[in-house]
Amino acid sequence: MQYLTKPRGRGYSLRMATPNALVGTENPWTGKPFGNEIKLGLHTKRHAEAVRMRDVRLGQIRQLEADALANKGKKSIGKIIDLSPESAAEWRRAMDEAEDPSAIDHVLTNELERADEAGRGEEAEAFGKMVFKGAVPLEAALETYLEERKEGNPFGYDPLAVTTALNVRASVKHLMAFLGSETPTLNDVTPDKVFEFRMEYLPLVAKVKAQTVAKHMTLLRGMWAWAISDKKFLKTKNGKPVRNPWIVEERGTPKRKAAKRPPEETRTAFTAEEVTKLLQGFPAWGSRQGDLLRLALASGCRIDEVGALKLQHVKQDGSGFMIAKGKTASARRYVPLVEEAQRLLAYRVELATRKEEGKPREERRLFPEWPLKPSTQKVNAASQWFTRYRRQVLGSASDGRLVLHSFRHTWGTLARRAGVPEDRRYELGGWVGKQDAASVYEHGLLEAQLQEVQRDVWAEFRANGYLEAF
Repeated sequence: MQYLTKPRGRGYSLRMATPNALVGTENPWTGKPFGNEIKLGLHTKRHAEAVRMRDVRLGQIRQLEADALANKGKKSIGKIIDLSPESAAEWRRAMDEAEDPSAIDHVLTNELERADEAGRGEEAEAFGKMVFKGAVPLEAALETYLEERKEGNPFGYDPLAVTTALNVRASVKHLMAFLGSETPTLNDVTPDKVFEFRMEYLPLVAKVKAQTVAKHMTLLRGMWAWAISDKKFLKTKNGKPVRNPWIVEERGTPKRKAAKRPPEETRTAFTAEEVTKLLQGFPAWGSRQGDLLRLALASGCRIDEVGALKLQHVKQDGSGFMIAKGKTASARRYVPLVEEAQRLLAYRVELATRKEEGKPREERRLFPEWPLKPSTQKVNAASQWFTRYRRQVLGSASDGRLVLHSFRHTWGTLARRAGVPEDRRYELGGWVGKQDAASVYEHGLLEAQLQEVQRDVWAEFRANGYLEAF
């Protein structure tokens, strides 16, 4: 193992002959002159870590040699220092471990001056901030943050939804454009910068709406809370965590609050007559529109849950399907269907199977006719279509009161009128129910019990005229 030694029972050390140019010059790790041999403890018993630290030390020794040759009037054997964030992290670690960090400061300062003279002043300045102030590049911090907030992360952090992660990226992209520097760091963001970003850049330069400005502030506040509290990236000179610059005290001119909907515009459930009119527009089974509306009504599911269903999660006989993904644990559930809804689902399975023939099994969908938005896997096109269709059938007077999600409101309302207990409504509808000491010991109803609940809801639908055009 070149340059590595490991006495029995002790950690690894670097041991090598001192380059001629360094003999007699000051050793930055000990504060004494270099002799004929360099021996540096690497403070680890792990071979992989020792190899990494050896390479770091060798790089630093070569830079010291280049500097010594330059001071003697000879041509430098070294190139301009590596200005990458990874190199900055290694220099930062070396300073923390050195007996005399000021000596390393001197060497590094000379190297950064050389980089500046070579026309790389901005990179050298950013590099110096990373080493001397512990500044973390904003882009690197973003990737680490999103990685640590993924589903199943080992830290126990609440995972970010796909859309939220994309929104965080958008927020940081705006911030980097505002800062302007080629390699902005977390330390570059001060309360004054945040104020300028919020009050001038986002609304006036980026033309972002007020509600979206507030969203960007919230997302960045969360990322900085992680950087300050969880990662300890941002500290004052005495080692205390800095104040989160994204926490804004609301003062000054009051902003107009979003007006509440008048009582007559509050979203409600569909009436039986409204459902009948909507379904009469698609009297036969087999259309992507009519089938989607009917199954949303019969199941009580969110429209995206039905529209994004994979065939592998649907029973061939149409007796039910599994919602495999959801915003909460409660949203991941089995949903049974009964009577005509069960026959419709079986018909739809047969239809979709023919349309999806040739595709991999895991990609086959119940509604391949409705495209999924790639970033969110939602059927946004369905909501856009329904808004136009609902106005056409029910008139613009239904605006603000009825939306595609109202089919879910309708199922919940009829389930309650049918006398279905709240806990069963919540379990079948995928809502988060009330938690108590016994909740941890309960593991849900059996499929047969869930199907019995659906029969009760279906009977209520029939009795109140909701199935006239089903």
